[in-house]
Amino acid sequence: MSDSATNWGVVFGLIGIGISLISVIYARTQAIHARRQADTSYVATSLQLQREMSDRIYKTRTDLMRDPIAANMYVAEIPELANLVGDASRLNTLVTIRNAIDGLQDMYFMRKRSIIDDHHWRNWITSFVVLARMPVTRALFDSAVSREALEPEFVAFVQPLFEGRLPDDPVRSDA
Repeated sequence: MSDSATNWGVVFGLIGIGISLISVIYARTQAIHARRQADTSYVATSLQLQREMSDRIYKTRTDLMRDPIAANMYVAEIPELANLVGDASRLNTLVTIRNAIDGLQDMYFMRKRSIIDDHHWRNWITSFVVLARMPVTRALFDSAVSREALEPEFVAFVQPLFEGRLPDDPVRSDA
C-alpha cells in the first residue's frame, strides 16, 4: 500500500507541475495581450494628440491668411514668401500647399509605423507627385527646410519626388 500511495503522490505531484506550467503559460499569454492593448491605446492616444496639434497649426495658418494685417506682417518677415506671393492676398494658396507638405510628413511617419494602409499611402504619395512638379511647392519646401520646420528624415525621403521619381515606401525600406 505504501508503493501505491507513493505512486499516487508522484502522479498528483506531476499533475500539480503540469497545472503550474499551464498557469504560467496562461499568465504569460495574458501579459502579452495586455501589452498589445497598452501599445494600441498608446498609438491611438498619440494619433489623437497629433491630430489635435495638426488641427491647431492648420487653424492658425487659416486665421493668419484671413487677417490681412497679420498676413502682410508674416509675409514681410519671410522673404521667400514675399517673392512667391507678392502680397498677402495670395497667401491662402501657399497655406494650402504647405498643409499638403505637412500632411505628407505626417503620413510618412505613420506609414513607417505601419499605421497607414497601402491604398491611403498610394493616394497621398501620388497626389504629391503632381504638387512636387510645381515650383511653388519646392520653394515652400525649401523655406520650411531652411527654418528647420520639417524633420530631416522626411526631407531626405521627399527628395526623389522633386526629381520626378517616387521614393521608396517607408514600410518596405530601411528608411
